Amino acid sequence: MTEGVWKSYFRPRWMLLTLLAAGIVLGLTHIPGQHVPRALQVHHLDKAEHVVAYGLIAGFFLLSLKRPVRPAVLLIGLVTMAALGALDEATQPLVNRCASVWDYGCDLAGMATACVLLGVGRLPGSSAAPRGEYRTVHGESRRQESSPVK
Repeated sequence: MTEGVWKSYFRPRWMLLTLLAAGIVLGLTHIPGQHVPRALQVHHLDKAEHVVAYGLIAGFFLLSLKRPVRPAVLLIGLVTMAALGALDEATQPLVNRCASVWDYGCDLAGMATACVLLGVGRLPGSSAAPRGEYRTVHGESRRQESSPVK
């Protein structure tokens, strides 16, 4: 029963990428401080890394959602990712790394960026095609007419 529910909300391959990306990010952020390569210890480079890493996780998650997107599933996923970012920062001192509110803010900024770039209404498979694009209706390709702006 759980498998049916799982597949009714998510595209399995994209969800697998989401979980894989999250695992890789958690693994990399928990490398003990003395073992982090010097090339990655550039001042403020870590902020960009946080934005990109959590942006990818969020992007993969958004692409994993089947349409129509259920708001509760979207909200639970985003809250889970935000909690994962907080847990990531909170546990870094265990491996001789510094937890940072700024890093967590960059995690959230990455997630927000993914949400803006991959807005739920614009995701592949959403019911509405952007104006001027083709969509299939009853087996025929039809150009969607653009409506005048009021």
